[in-house]
Amino acid sequence: MKKTLTLLLMFGLAAIINAQMHGNGHNNPDSLQIVTVTGTVIIDETFTNPMYYLDTDNDGNEDYKLNFGPYWYQPDSSNAVRPLNGEQVTIEGGLHESFDNDLNSIVVYEINGEFWRDPYFAYWNDFGGHNHGGGGHHQGGCNGYAFGWDHDTLETVTLNGTALVDTTFFMNQYYLDINNDALPDYFLNFGPWWYEPTSGAQRPGNGDQITITGSLIDGVNFDKIIVYEINGLLWRDSSNFTGYMGGGWIHKNMVSSATFHNPYDTDDFFEVNPGWNQGGHHGGGMMSDSLFCQILELYPNDIPNGENENHFMGFELGIFNPNGTNNMWNNGSCGGQMNFGSSVNYQIHYNDIQVLGNNIDESSIEAKYWDDQSSNWIVFNNASVNTETNSVTFSGSDVSNFVILTANKVTSVENEATGLPTEFSVMQNYPNPFNPSTTIEFTLNEINPVELNIYNALGQKITTLISKTMQSGNYKYQFDASGYASGIYFYELKVGNINSVKKMNLLK
Repeated sequence: MKKTLTLLLMFGLAAIINAQMHGNGHNNPDSLQIVTVTGTVIIDETFTNPMYYLDTDNDGNEDYKLNFGPYWYQPDSSNAVRPLNGEQVTIEGGLHESFDNDLNSIVVYEINGEFWRDPYFAYWNDFGGHNHGGGGHHQGGCNGYAFGWDHDTLETVTLNGTALVDTTFFMNQYYLDINNDALPDYFLNFGPWWYEPTSGAQRPGNGDQITITGSLIDGVNFDKIIVYEINGLLWRDSSNFTGYMGGGWIHKNMVSSATFHNPYDTDDFFEVNPGWNQGGHHGGGMMSDSLFCQILELYPNDIPNGENENHFMGFELGIFNPNGTNNMWNNGSCGGQMNFGSSVNYQIHYNDIQVLGNNIDESSIEAKYWDDQSSNWIVFNNASVNTETNSVTFSGSDVSNFVILTANKVTSVENEATGLPTEFSVMQNYPNPFNPSTTIEFTLNEINPVELNIYNALGQKITTLISKTMQSGNYKYQFDASGYASGIYFYELKVGNINSVKKMNLLK
């Protein structure tokens, strides 16, 4: 079985979630068309929490639902507020077409030109000390996530309360209410959406009573907690966040290499070697005697200028002067570059989900960096892919703000000339999303050994539905997920030595 990477998969447009939370579904921003509409706000206050609509043709009737997120959501990087009944507004957002002849919804990104929310915001890197308000896929700008050496010491706390979950997008965001007022008091940082611990601990559901142990970081609207334990179960190793959260200093006269890692996966790192100070900025300029280095994993859509790249992983590198300025930011926006006097060694680690879920051809993986001089992505020609360890290693003296991994898709098992499968075909499960069971249908053209396996979001096999030799014909099998948690799962049909993998969404 092909190995899989950092779950860059999207949940499909899911069924209705709690209307009192946000009045809309669990959205995949990649599937939403960005629109800008102007009209009059209509507010329905018959629910526990108000529902917002927009009348765009001045006939007094609702034309769109407006999804502002949970009733308690507010942005921490702008002065935007929810509108009043009858107010004239201009909304930019993601259009979610209705499946049931109901009104189409717009997930709000901006209101009257003010930032509201970013569907691709890499919240797990939000440690403060940086400005993300202009960043993000739909905003068209980028101020970066790297934060320098803030939080070199962290206070560990243990808190009890009720989990509040923002399910507006597939990357759920988690909060903690400690005083039972149904409003969040802390933001819970469980790390990237793909991370799962080996302890069996799980992210909480909305309304769950939980005990959290973690490191406390001051925030704007809510203080943040980097989660180390939930309900007494280990979530992650706290040592990854001691010191400078994976970052650190390099010095002019250092005699040994220095390594800096992604705090959420220590197998992602870059290593700076002695002699680095002999280089300089692109376009001239001398190096500082000391620099602070940092590497953070982003959501792929957060990577600027990536529209034409089939990238499934993206990283931001921060290189800071002692005065706190980031050498990777050009006039306040990211995308810069430096040339070191010695080679920098990189390793990027991926997990099994990305390969299976995105049909990645591991033999075609390339590492690239953004060159701000040519405004192009440049290939690291010395990249080496190890499919056993799921790692990509490469090196170069040009140090860029952004590094990505790209790859081609696996060739389909379908016959391109006839459109018919050479040995088998497997259909998308239905229904999808599902709760608690779904049907998987496939066709065999000839007798063959067959396996039908189900995997969780970590690429771990959780059950085998079929393992036997089967005759040609049409088949239907049911997967009952009553005992499993909500989330993304995969089903893999193996026929002989060929396989096909599809993803499905269990939504309870």
